[in-house]
Amino acid sequence: MKKPTHPMFKKLFPGLSAHSKLVEDIRNDNYKNWETHFNNYNSTNSKQADPVKLHSLGLEIYEKHLQEVIEDYSITEEEKGVLSKIKGYFQLSDAAINSIKSKYAKKAVTGLSKQRLADNHLSEEEIQEIGLFAKELNVSVEEVTRINQQNALELYENAVKDVISDHLVTADEQQSLKQLAQQLGIDIREATIDKRLKEDYYYLVLLNALEQGYLPQCKQPSVLTQNDEVAYWEISSNFIFARTNTTGYFSQSSREGIKVAKGISYKLGSSRSTPIREHVNDNLPGIFAITSKGVVFAASQQSFAIPFTQLHSFDTYNDGIGLQRNSTELVLQFYDKQMSEVIFKVLTNAINAHV
Repeated sequence: MKKPTHPMFKKLFPGLSAHSKLVEDIRNDNYKNWETHFNNYNSTNSKQADPVKLHSLGLEIYEKHLQEVIEDYSITEEEKGVLSKIKGYFQLSDAAINSIKSKYAKKAVTGLSKQRLADNHLSEEEIQEIGLFAKELNVSVEEVTRINQQNALELYENAVKDVISDHLVTADEQQSLKQLAQQLGIDIREATIDKRLKEDYYYLVLLNALEQGYLPQCKQPSVLTQNDEVAYWEISSNFIFARTNTTGYFSQSSREGIKVAKGISYKLGSSRSTPIREHVNDNLPGIFAITSKGVVFAASQQSFAIPFTQLHSFDTYNDGIGLQRNSTELVLQFYDKQMSEVIFKVLTNAINAHV
């Protein structure tokens, strides 16, 4: 039994229900030979199919053909003609066409850009090719530039990720990345590279330089230095020291009563209060610095300086350093835990250079 057509469907799509066989044939044919289907239908049916009234079908045909045309990231003159013919046959508006193009435009332009960047370079001809393709899809020149830059930056970031994957950055790798940036047209100083990736890269670059004996220099150190003293590195830190707190007293007493007369007595004896103490660790925030003469900790309440000649040894921890002076270990904790290895290498290089 044939299901009745809902009246609302007839109202919204007049003619579509009447020509459902035509529509079904075109869809089953994957929107190919659509004009032939129209001609065959109109030659065998008394009620002709008007393409203008089948506007929604025209949009489907146009969208399908556009998808197939841009699969290879190019639009030939012949393909332009086919799309133009569909537009005219169904009298599709520019607004409707632009709406369809907007679904696929940026993705298609991005795909072509990545394809041409496969050799890590965009020639003038390739840039022009991408621009012409984008123009057919209504993508602005500014957007094309942004897409090309973003794709180039993605290639560079992937290269950086590959370099730091072994937690080591050699001089050769640094040079290769510089050359890659030049090829891709990237200004590293201005490029919006992922912040964490950039920090990790330059941290490993610094470690490599320190491994070769490099000594950095603080241009305007926070700690006071002598005229012939150079500050190599400084870092915010906590000086960890032990102190004793008195939390109360424990009283002990021993008393005896001596009766002298009726109703009168004296008490002789002694009492003693013993303090209750606890040992606690305390933090003193300040600046730890490595100079050409030794190490310095500067704080508002307490500071110390240890010349290299009095620094017997030092140990690095995951989040700080321990300095051995005589029989005392002075422990400093860093806010930036990643800096422990840097401090170790800077201090080692400073000692090797000046002792």
